[in-house]
Amino acid sequence: MATNYNLNITRGSNFSIRLVAKDENGVAIDLNGYSARSYVKHHYSSTGVLLDLNPEPAEPLASGYIDINISGAQTIGLPIVQGVYDLEIYSGTYVDKLIKGYANIFPEVTS
Repeated sequence: MATNYNLNITRGSNFSIRLVAKDENGVAIDLNGYSARSYVKHHYSSTGVLLDLNPEPAEPLASGYIDINISGAQTIGLPIVQGVYDLEIYSGTYVDKLIKGYANIFPEVTS
């Protein structure tokens, strides 16, 4: 079952986070041979993507670390919304949804 974790992104600001892929026993998953994907959408049933989070497994791959780095240029045009996202790892036909939650897009206060 996927872990619930909410993301808080501010429009116009860089957003970076390091997540850890863990199995059902809480042990870090060795990401050797895996790729990751993650998208923010308005709703689970939405066909359009608001933001590709472009997750990257990080060294050492055995640590289970997955980095997400989004620039302010990528967040500036996002709508102010409480969207949804999930993060999956995959290899060939194998897919495992690891993390899911809300992606809260906030306006910037100081511009």
